[in-house]
Amino acid sequence: DHARMKAATVLGLTNTVGSTLTRISRAYIVQQSGPEIGVAATKTFTSQLIVLAQLAMKVANLRGKLSQQESDHLRDSLKSMPEVINRVLNSCADNVKLLAKLYAKKNLFLFLGRGINVATALEGRLKLLEITYIPSLAFSAAESKHGPISIVEKGVPVIFIAPRDSTRKEIVGNIMEMKARGAEIIALCEEDDGELIGLVDHHIPMPKGVPDILSPIPYVVPLQLFAYYVAVERGLDPDKPRNLAKSVTVP
Repeated sequence: DHARMKAATVLGLTNTVGSTLTRISRAYIVQQSGPEIGVAATKTFTSQLIVLAQLAMKVANLRGKLSQQESDHLRDSLKSMPEVINRVLNSCADNVKLLAKLYAKKNLFLFLGRGINVATALEGRLKLLEITYIPSLAFSAAESKHGPISIVEKGVPVIFIAPRDSTRKEIVGNIMEMKARGAEIIALCEEDDGELIGLVDHHIPMPKGVPDILSPIPYVVPLQLFAYYVAVERGLDPDKPRNLAKSVTVP
């Protein structure tokens, strides 16, 4: 409503036909993910990333910002995402469950990413906070020296989203800074990234070959799974976190 009052064009992305968002938007997309019973959104978040990627690709094509080869590559990569996510779930579930057992009693988590995966860090932090109630923070790793590093001490778990992309050199530097202060590092990184795996305490192996711009789609899944298993370890119902609801009714 505030955006409309300022004469902005409101575009909506929702999973619910007839929702308030569809009524107040000038145009909207219904993502058709099917019902999500749990309060903390997981599949709807992931499917929204895919829809937004498709929208961005379409706009880039219309504005002449993508070559045909780039467009074809991204489209093929998006089509393969169900298979990629299935591989992630099959390959990391046991590892993530083990990490959840190891860290379920911690009282602070820090999530760090760079570039497009700052948002992935924010989603990982939100899921953990929502369903486990553990105080958690997320930042751009580029800002880690400007505040976040002050809370790091021996034993604090720091989760890095670390695909092999253009921010690689800087992420490695951030990991070394955190390790020097006693942090326990968990990294989401490519399965054959021996250099980075050798630097961290634990790693969650991720598939190779995912385009940088699409990396948040598979990389967010282990973070959602980690939050789930930590909640279970703490004896909490991950589908019904306290004080939260599917829709906000109180201003």
